[in-house]
Order: sequence, then structure tokens, then C-alpha cells
Amino acid sequence: MNSLPRIPGWEKRTALSRKLQELSLTKKLFLIYSVFALYFLFYHEAHLPLLWMIGLALIGYLVSGILFWAIVFAFRKLETKIVLPAIFAEVGIERPTIKLVPWAEASFFAFSILACLLTGFFENRSGILFFLVYAVGVLSTRFIENKTYYKIGLLGMVVLAAGLVSFKSLQKAEIFVAYSMFKPDFEQKDLSRWNYNEENRTLHNEDLKLSILLPDEFYFHNPQNLNLEDKTGIGQIAGIISSSDSDPNRYPVIRIFFIPFRFDDESELLSQFKKFLDLQLQRGDIQELNELEREIFEDRFFGTFWTFYDVLRPRYAKTGMFFLAKHKQPYSLVFIIDESLIKGRRHEESVEKILTSVKIEE
Repeated sequence: MNSLPRIPGWEKRTALSRKLQELSLTKKLFLIYSVFALYFLFYHEAHLPLLWMIGLALIGYLVSGILFWAIVFAFRKLETKIVLPAIFAEVGIERPTIKLVPWAEASFFAFSILACLLTGFFENRSGILFFLVYAVGVLSTRFIENKTYYKIGLLGMVVLAAGLVSFKSLQKAEIFVAYSMFKPDFEQKDLSRWNYNEENRTLHNEDLKLSILLPDEFYFHNPQNLNLEDKTGIGQIAGIISSSDSDPNRYPVIRIFFIPFRFDDESELLSQFKKFLDLQLQRGDIQELNELEREIFEDRFFGTFWTFYDVLRPRYAKTGMFFLAKHKQPYSLVFIIDESLIKGRRHEESVEKILTSVKIEE
């Protein structure tokens, strides 16, 4: 044992060990949390280039770290000491010397509810039901004055809320990164000037000289109303056609992308689309990606499609891109299609109707 101090770096390691032992329980917990959090974040973002991976991991760690210490601060404010008159002790009357702080209790519930609302946890009825049942259980322990279980229940609720906020912030950052990676390098133009004729259900964009017929129960989503995730693709988004007036991603969905110059063939566009699919695959949004043969539709749409399992909307589906050729306008249009996988059909009937109706003025 006497020879151990002779090992290079032994004294530094011993000093570090002593410093760690001197840390408070809260700081030790944060240190352990940091190790696991950073490992998970780096692993989760490993599909991105190194600089993006480090940046996103640090953003996620920063947000979760701030929330960790905010919870610690709030938890310490949950109770306060009561100074009892000396006469109580003299006559042998016992009273609690610590009481809960109402504003601190209310802040725990307010933060948890707000976090669930902002992160979309309440968009699902099961999320609302879970929170209500859990909150009722926590309040029950409050009314029966079981302070230990009440504090544990409050802590569990706020930890859930903090986890949702951390995940949502990381998700938003990932969306921004994906958009930045595929953002067009050309100067974008205003493609939001669409006219809709309700009588014959025809969309028309004068800037693109483009008209499209919408089948019944299909809706158009103007690019000015889309978020960054919906705008990510090949080129500049010109609009989305989907089967929902509120959700631009409900199947079947056709995303229209504009590129201000012509392509002789679709090979370069296809290469970009493959990178886009690889990013979704590595993020875990889709699984079991299988490429199909090159496809031609009506001798003017050229492209390639894939089958896959949609993790976000659990189902087997089909995705791909069609490049619109054989027109005289000085730009290119790409139609990215997501639809349900139907046995015996290449595409859903509504998708074929929309593609057939596409017209460009010469």
C-alpha cells in the first residue's frame, strides 16, 4: 500500500476523490445525472455531423440542467419553519414546526400543467386522464396530511414535466438542424399567392403558372402557414395537399417543392431525397426502409419510391418523390408523396387524381 502514492497521478486522483466525497447529495445526484444525460444525448444525436451532434447534445443538457436546479430550488422552498411561542414548550404543547408553502405548491402544479400543454402531452386523451388521476392521488396525500408521500408525488409530477420540456426543446433543435441541412441555397421567392376556386375545387398559382384539382375531402396548406419541419425537403416548399384541414401530415399527403432552374433528369434530386430519408431513418422516425423500382407516371412524372414502417403514425406506408418533366417553364417541381401502403395498387386513387390534374401553362 505504501507504494501506491508513487503511481503517476495517484495523488491527483485521491484529491479528486476527496472533493467528490465532500459534495452535497444534490450535487452528487446532478453529477450522476450529467454522466447519463450526456451519454444518452450524444448517442441520440450520433446520426448527425460531429458539430451538429455536439451542439444539440449541449442544448439538451443545458435545458435539462437548468430545469434540474430549478426543481431543486423550488423543492427547497416547498416548506418553511414556524417559530412557536416559548410558552408552548413550557406547558408541553407540541405543534408542527414546519409547514408547506401554498405558493410553492401551486407553482409545482402550474408548471406541470403548463409544460404538458406546451409540449402536446394533453393532445392525447390518455395523457389528460393519466395526469388527472396522478394529480388526484397527489392531492389525496395532501388532504390526509401524509407529507412524505405528498412531496414524493409532487416531485414525480414536476420531473415528468421537466422531461417533457427537455425533450421538446431537443426536438425543436433537431427540426431546425434538419431544415438548415436541407435549406435551399438559392434565393427564395414568395410562393404563397394561391387562389382557390371553391366551385370547381381548383388551386391556381399565377407565379408558377400551376393549377391543381383537389378531390373531395382534401385540403391545401399554404407555405406561409407551415412550420420548419413541414418546409424541410428538396428545394423551397410551395404548399402541401393533405386529407386534413388541420394536419398537413395526415395520409395521403403531397408536398410540392419548387426549384428555380431546370434539371435534365431526376438523379441529383433523388440523391438529395435519399439523404432526407436516411436522416429520418437514423432519427428513428421510420423503420424497415425498402427501395422500389424507378417509376414513371403518365409519361411526365419520374421518380422512385420506398416502403417503410411509420413509427410516428404506426402503419406500413409508402413514400417517394416524383419529378415533373416535359414542361416549358424555367423551373422544376418535385412532388414528395406519403401514403398508406395498399396491396394491388401503386398509389392511392386520390393521389393519382391529384397528379393527373396537375397542369402548367406554357
